[in-house]
Amino acid sequence: MSTLKWTTYAMPAASLGKENPLPDLKGAGDPHAEIAVDHTTITPEESKYMGWARVSTILPYTMQDGYNREKRTRDFKAAVLENEHLRATFLPQLGGRLWSLFDKDAGKELLHVNPVFQPCNLALRNAWISGGVEWNCGIVGHTPFTVSDMACQELAFSDGTPVLRMFQYERVRHLFYRVEAFLPDGAKEVFVRVRIDNATKDDTAVYWWSNMAVDESEEKRVVVPAHQAFRFGYGGKTSKVDIPYMTVEADKLSGQSAKLVREAGGTQDWDISHTTQLPQAMDFFFDVHKDARPFVTALDKDGYGMCQTSTHELRGRKLFVWGMGEGGRHWQTFLAKEGCAYIELQSGLARTQLEHLPMAGGASISWLESYGAVKADPARVHGKDWADAVAAVDTALESVRPAKALETWHQRMKDEIDVKNGKVMHKGMGFAHAQKALLGDAFDTAGLELSAMRIGKAEELWMTLAKTGVLPCPDPLEEPLSYQIGQEWTDTLYASVTEGKSDHWFAHYQLGVMADARGEHEAARRSYETSLERAENPWALRCIALLDGKAGELEKAAGKLLRAAKMKPIRPLVIEALDAMRKAEQYEEMLALLEEIPSSIRALGRVKTMEITALMRTQRYEEARVLLEGKIVLTDVREGEVQLTNMWFELMACMKKGDASEENVAWAKDNLKPPKHLDFRMN
Repeated sequence: MSTLKWTTYAMPAASLGKENPLPDLKGAGDPHAEIAVDHTTITPEESKYMGWARVSTILPYTMQDGYNREKRTRDFKAAVLENEHLRATFLPQLGGRLWSLFDKDAGKELLHVNPVFQPCNLALRNAWISGGVEWNCGIVGHTPFTVSDMACQELAFSDGTPVLRMFQYERVRHLFYRVEAFLPDGAKEVFVRVRIDNATKDDTAVYWWSNMAVDESEEKRVVVPAHQAFRFGYGGKTSKVDIPYMTVEADKLSGQSAKLVREAGGTQDWDISHTTQLPQAMDFFFDVHKDARPFVTALDKDGYGMCQTSTHELRGRKLFVWGMGEGGRHWQTFLAKEGCAYIELQSGLARTQLEHLPMAGGASISWLESYGAVKADPARVHGKDWADAVAAVDTALESVRPAKALETWHQRMKDEIDVKNGKVMHKGMGFAHAQKALLGDAFDTAGLELSAMRIGKAEELWMTLAKTGVLPCPDPLEEPLSYQIGQEWTDTLYASVTEGKSDHWFAHYQLGVMADARGEHEAARRSYETSLERAENPWALRCIALLDGKAGELEKAAGKLLRAAKMKPIRPLVIEALDAMRKAEQYEEMLALLEEIPSSIRALGRVKTMEITALMRTQRYEEARVLLEGKIVLTDVREGEVQLTNMWFELMACMKKGDASEENVAWAKDNLKPPKHLDFRMN
């Protein structure tokens, strides 16, 4: 019998901490958003939407960068779908992630289950965790809700089969998206229907990737119905290559990868379907033919493993590997613990993650996915004939999960579940309430009940403005909780200010942020200056400093940020002040500030890197070495960031060769190996 139960899931968990009160005006984003395209291998039609509809800020969202690495056991709310064959565990507080999919018949876990909750800096809002299946909607990169609450309801088909509905409102693209999971009696796969609705009549852009983590091992082979892929390796262009056997040339690689291939004679064949052959982090976006049944799987020596398939709306398939280099291995440990190794199998609306696709006003997109085990002939799966390996999986998949069955269930979802709302089981953040209050009938909730979305202090500000025309004004030293962007909010707030209802520091500050997000920097500066005239506050001061920095006025920027940090000595302001002083080459001033700040902030890894930089620039090399090779942990190290490694090479060049000239740093890179805890290189 199929059941849906609500329980808890316990695991060691780091604290997510407070959200950053500073608006993202420095361009947080995803590394894929700036990838160059090799037009000699990729056609104009294939690259049509690559790079289209990029965003310059993650506003109106705030950043989630206040986490630590100290773990205590925490109970997460869990929704568990179970029948006689499978048990699927979803975590609503973590973006609705499918955390575990256990095959009861085989007694095996089909996904990579992270043993801990450890946020790291890989998502659009910074905090991201590995493991399970993540649902990514809206903007290139990991969803804004990857460690946030989803609104949850419990529904049922007419035959009583329970359905778990999880949904959210994506504020940048103005999209409602729902993830609806069910596990019928006798089924050996869990079905997941996804529907995305444009909440307005304005055209927008859409993005979706379902991101599955599975354990990595030498024996596993990734199989997907494609013969070519768009390949991206950190540090190079995206190019189209043949798969699974890819010939690589040393002069087209960098770092350790180039060295290994050069030692092998200048060229080497990599079998990308056996992921432990790949030396560095790489993405492969498979060019699945439009007539092929879309699927992706990773099968062990017995031909067994997790397989995801879908209806044809979800065309894209992807493989991501961390690679076998020290940096990639370190990343996996950093995200979980020693001994954890996984790869990502992904499925998306577009061919690649370089793309957003156009979505018309009022439009809706829907598809059905399924996740479960497949068992194919191991001799064929692991044979040299790639086409035969694909055919073996396709045949095995069709025998247990016919493509027609997915189409049938998808139609049943549309007919039965789309017209229903169910019992609210968990509430998600509720900015959709404010949008509805502002726009009324022009904001379409796609039949979803907003009662499943909570209204907290962050939302109340904007609900009040939308309903009364007045924006509440907090104390100038109180940390801002939330932001809005978009013309409707700008017009409403501007009218409130000009009519005298909200002519205070906070309203002018918010108008400045809105203008800044649009790229209207002079208008933003005027609003920030008016905010400071109404009341001295560190928030507008910080934003003016960022504008000074963009204009090349580095000393002015450093001075303003120093004032802001002394006015409100919180972690993000102190870090930005130190960074501005570094750019202005005010190293002695940096060291002086470090003596003044709270010890809890000075102990942070990001702050320690600033201190190391200042020590190196003032030629205090031994003090810098002790800090760098000590217990420094850059908790928020960014995907692709190599600051710690480069800092160590530069320091070694200074200590062993006398200075950090280009020649001496190159010598250090060729002859020295950085401590493992400093190595996050992805190539």
